[in-house]
Amino acid sequence: MIPTLHGQTTLYSNLLSDIAAARQASYQALEIESGKLKRYAASGLSLEALAEACTAQGIEPACIDIIGDVERTTPEGIRSLLDEARELCTYAVLLGCPTIQLNAFCGLAEESWKDIIRITARNIAAVADIGKEYGIRFQYEGAAWTPIHSLSQCLELIDAVQRDNFGLVLDTWHLWAGYDTSPDEIACLDASIIYGVHVSDGLRPKQGASWPNESLLRGFYPGEGDIPLAEWMDAIRATGYDGYCSGEILCPKLWEGEHLDVAVTMKQHMDQFL
Repeated sequence: MIPTLHGQTTLYSNLLSDIAAARQASYQALEIESGKLKRYAASGLSLEALAEACTAQGIEPACIDIIGDVERTTPEGIRSLLDEARELCTYAVLLGCPTIQLNAFCGLAEESWKDIIRITARNIAAVADIGKEYGIRFQYEGAAWTPIHSLSQCLELIDAVQRDNFGLVLDTWHLWAGYDTSPDEIACLDASIIYGVHVSDGLRPKQGASWPNESLLRGFYPGEGDIPLAEWMDAIRATGYDGYCSGEILCPKLWEGEHLDVAVTMKQHMDQFL
């Protein structure tokens, strides 16, 4: 797999610093945090220069993470979703980045399952059609605490979207913490629909208990939490997937650390599972 620095891991850094840290810590690629990218573009700096920095440092732009709340229902919300998709597709082309991540959250939690899938798939199909114009694909992450979280639910969403530039990112924490997916299910996946992997570790609430803030559960480097990561990563390898793989944390304390130190430590912990 291709070791990739996740921009969420160095959240308070900036993009040029992320690129430099990725090189110094011996990553091959960078998963670009979308807030940093929008801030960079708004500053008036050139996206071409950012692409040149990646090339100079030998770092591949792997993915832009994320467009969230894709389950929007109001006309204004849907317009803003499509505007954001077009904006990030434009940036992705300039950077030579193949993939943008999508997440749905809990905006439809009170709706029927049929409507959750229908509305989410409708919006994603519209986003994917924009991406098709630019040659960009989209990976969906089923967050553990949202209605569409298990592997079977994500596969149902793929069937409903019916676009060949829409696939999945497999996040070990989200799949494990949601309780409804097993490594055996992962091992049976067609690798062609896996666009990325997040090696994430942590804790989870007891089954049926309410969810605390996610950052209270995900302040762990790979191998430090409760997930049997070797088993999960073996299942992912069994699919034949050999693409981008990034380590992700959500941890205010670690975000306050020296960014290169955090990137290096994450790489060291990832390596034992790659």
